[in-house]
Amino acid sequence: MLNTSKYSYHYANTQEKKSPNAILVLERLKKHLQIRTNIDLANILNVKPNTISTWKKRNSMDYELIVSVCEKHGIDLNEVFYDDSTVVEVEKNNYNQNISVVTREFQYQYVNHLGEDTFMSQIPKYNFPFISGENMRAFQVTGNMMHPTLEDNSIVIARKLDEYESISDNKNYVIVSKIRGIFINRVQTLFDSPDELLLINDNKMIPQEIKIHVNEIAETWEVKAKLSYSFIEEPVI
Repeated sequence: MLNTSKYSYHYANTQEKKSPNAILVLERLKKHLQIRTNIDLANILNVKPNTISTWKKRNSMDYELIVSVCEKHGIDLNEVFYDDSTVVEVEKNNYNQNISVVTREFQYQYVNHLGEDTFMSQIPKYNFPFISGENMRAFQVTGNMMHPTLEDNSIVIARKLDEYESISDNKNYVIVSKIRGIFINRVQTLFDSPDELLLINDNKMIPQEIKIHVNEIAETWEVKAKLSYSFIEEPVI
């Protein structure tokens, strides 16, 4: 999906070692979709049939695609990604199973209702079987300012930073401004202005840089993973 050698953090577009078995996931998905063949599944997923075979061989999947199909057909993600033994293993490894996802339609309200439990209870939550850690939240990317690192509509999953935790230069963060809304950008500190951060776009066609004062920042989230809409087909052999 993405050339990860350029970045120190992980982009979760394919399966990690502790992720569910790809063959089992795909077979459960076929069962819920009431289909039998890989060709039928490939048609529903809008991929080539040999892509399904490659996923099974490599024990990897396009999770974003699988999740979107489950949502479209009203399929419980737990029933696709987990069996009883997997759920026990997930709990033992302290996996996050219910991460709030701040989609674009909720972002304005999110800023205006910061810290309100009633509002947060309305935010959709999803199970990400390959993401672990505490204080995690997902945000939808709006626009192509960070392309090709982050595409429009992709999802970043981030860990909330405590106030005492410092920002590392050139990493991606979700910065929640009390005044200007939500930014998802590469961040740099300013040597000559320690009370400000510089938000940088990766898109060379939109070389905008924004300065933001720390007093304006309500929340800071360090991006740990990305769910991408990009998909590279395997060549037909």
